[in-house]
Amino acid sequence: MKKRARAISLESARENFITKHCNIIYQGAGTESFIDIKDLQSCRVNKIDWTKREVYVGVDLSMSNDNTAVAICAEEDGKILADVICFVPEGRVDEKNKFEKIDYRRFINLGKCVSCGNKTIDYGAVEDFVFKIEEKYGVTIKAIGFDRYNAISSAQKWNQKYNTVEIRQHSDTLHPPTKLLSEKIANGEFEYEKNTLLEINFENARCTYDTNMNRYVTKKKSSGKVDMVVAMINAVYLLQQDIIFDDSGWAVQY
Repeated sequence: MKKRARAISLESARENFITKHCNIIYQGAGTESFIDIKDLQSCRVNKIDWTKREVYVGVDLSMSNDNTAVAICAEEDGKILADVICFVPEGRVDEKNKFEKIDYRRFINLGKCVSCGNKTIDYGAVEDFVFKIEEKYGVTIKAIGFDRYNAISSAQKWNQKYNTVEIRQHSDTLHPPTKLLSEKIANGEFEYEKNTLLEINFENARCTYDTNMNRYVTKKKSSGKVDMVVAMINAVYLLQQDIIFDDSGWAVQY
């Protein structure tokens, strides 16, 4: 009761109390939802024809016992077209179902999630998936963006065939694609096929700001898994860089 009274009187103590003692993710004290889930769902389409498109691949290779994600995106008439696949350790699916209250088996059957390895992710399965993207979707990969953490070995393998780009996971680097993606979703200029697991990841995502007001998604303050969102932001970063350098004029506005 003493801690509760302190949290009521001091906003700086509120987030810790509500999160730690009430098990509720508090969306104040420097954090905010990334996007309105209704805006995202309004961007859902029945089918995207990926054939002959040039795509950018974003990868979020998490720790070997956690979720991993691979995203692809392309641009068409100012819109961002996207798809994201999640990877989970096969030996931890039932445990994750119970702890996260998500039916991963259903998403595996729907083709939106891949289970591989045992108690840890089989990075080889993720690497093979990326190598097969061109054949699977009928596209041409322009570049693969990755976070250096846990991805060096995989990136070296992909680099033998594709252009790979290390994306610095810092607020000043991630702010432009984060802002662009949120704007495209809010304006209805984003398209994806029905993917409830992706929607859950977006709903979980929380943003914060650095001292320069650069906005970025933070895993630590998000209310659940956001790997699919992080992979998508990495892909959008590559797309945005090409568009900026091409001077097409629809880059994020500061």
